[in-house]
Amino acid sequence: MGKINKTALAYLIGISLFYGLLIVVQKMGLNFGLDPLSFSFSRSIIIIFISLIFFSPQLKNLKFIKKHELRDLIILGVVSAAAILILVIGQNITTAVNAGFLIRLTPLFVLPFAYILLKEKSSRNSIFFMFIMLTGTFLLVTNGTLIFPKLGDSLIIIVALAVAFQNVFAKKIMRSVSTDIIIFFRVCISAVIIVMFVPFLLGLNSISALFDGLFYVLITAILYFLSIICQYRAIKLVGPFITTTFFLSGSLFSALFAYILLGETMSSIQWVGAAGILLGGYLLIKKI
Repeated sequence: MGKINKTALAYLIGISLFYGLLIVVQKMGLNFGLDPLSFSFSRSIIIIFISLIFFSPQLKNLKFIKKHELRDLIILGVVSAAAILILVIGQNITTAVNAGFLIRLTPLFVLPFAYILLKEKSSRNSIFFMFIMLTGTFLLVTNGTLIFPKLGDSLIIIVALAVAFQNVFAKKIMRSVSTDIIIFFRVCISAVIIVMFVPFLLGLNSISALFDGLFYVLITAILYFLSIICQYRAIKLVGPFITTTFFLSGSLFSALFAYILLGETMSSIQWVGAAGILLGGYLLIKKI
């Protein structure tokens, strides 16, 4: 597991910043009245174009990809698309509080996947710091309220498992495939699958968000793309566990942007949670 240098730290902060803002802008779009599936469909169209433009210099290297590498890249994209669609469904049949916290259980699931796929063990210190951040996240996201199981909670947990698998599996693929090619396949394949799947459910209404809320679609597509770039480049530098654990700090940025853009405030319990996230993140950076 690598040390956290300035470049890695910049990517880790980038994940939290871009994803934290993404959650708030996405909420603004949904509050505006955009259909969740149409939102995902329209954003995926934009993401495909952004990916093709951004990674166009790298596409010439696709001819050097071996069959087993292509298989792994396709698996990564399919799992990603499934996770996005399951998350949309799960969020609709559970509470925002449940979904907001349960998706952040991802670092717990990274541990067994990293051991199985990478033969990698995390230090006791890093696991302890992860639990500090996870506790802080619970207090910040849930305001310390007890989470009662909902039908959609199992789907959210499946998404957390899928994200953990993606992060570890991507690190495995990086042994032989460039990070940018992995990002391209991860983003494009998942976006193409969503574009193919959603019309079966919504028909012509699939593109409604593209016309009714182009601003929200465009901004969330850009933020999503930037967060994925930061995420996978951080995985390359410091591994999936540290990357996924530091991702918990995204809830801090979500709370900050929610205050600025939506006028939402935080309780004293949530401030304690925020302090826990900052403490865990600081210790993670300094001690690993």
